[in-house]
Amino acid sequence: MEKSAFLLPHPNPLPEGEGTRYQAAKARLRDRLKAARAALPAPQRAAFSAAIVQRLLQLDELRAARNVFAYVSYASEVETHGLIQHLAALGKSLAVPKMVTRTEMVARPLADWGELLPGPMGILAPAEGPAHPGPFDVAVTPGLGFTPTGRRLGFGAGYYDRWFAAHPVGFKVALAFEAQLLDELPTEATDVPVDAIVTERRVIRVSGA
Repeated sequence: MEKSAFLLPHPNPLPEGEGTRYQAAKARLRDRLKAARAALPAPQRAAFSAAIVQRLLQLDELRAARNVFAYVSYASEVETHGLIQHLAALGKSLAVPKMVTRTEMVARPLADWGELLPGPMGILAPAEGPAHPGPFDVAVTPGLGFTPTGRRLGFGAGYYDRWFAAHPVGFKVALAFEAQLLDELPTEATDVPVDAIVTERRVIRVSGA
């Protein structure tokens, strides 16, 4: 597994001047991980996504789940459109993310795929409606990078970390390509880890989850 260029979580608070260097290192790492994911040929991404979804569907936690929160994939993310429609057909109570401000994300109930419309950056989300009250048995989570210990690096806006901090979830599972896995990632106290990671090759269960 690849080593990241910035290995350890930073101390809090950082010495003067180190905060800028730390954030710059995280930005470079995000760019590298975006490029690695985008470099996968589209047919390969589709095949890997299908394998990941099949592994996810075999998890006992998802089989038993009644309320599921799942991200709607876009760009080069692990594809979840078919997954969401399959879960709806199984009768799961579904919710998907909706960014309502520059800092806030809510979980909007989803009864039919046709309810989704393009939002910021072209991400599909329900146009209107109240937030799903939760709690959620499973949250299917995106990210740019992950470690085998469950650390997650997102796009930097903090939507998911804030949402996880405020909403109980029984089992947080990330979907990722093997190219997105690193031995270490820079993390902060507010970063919420996941309980498992599903890739095209394996299921990684975080110790203690």
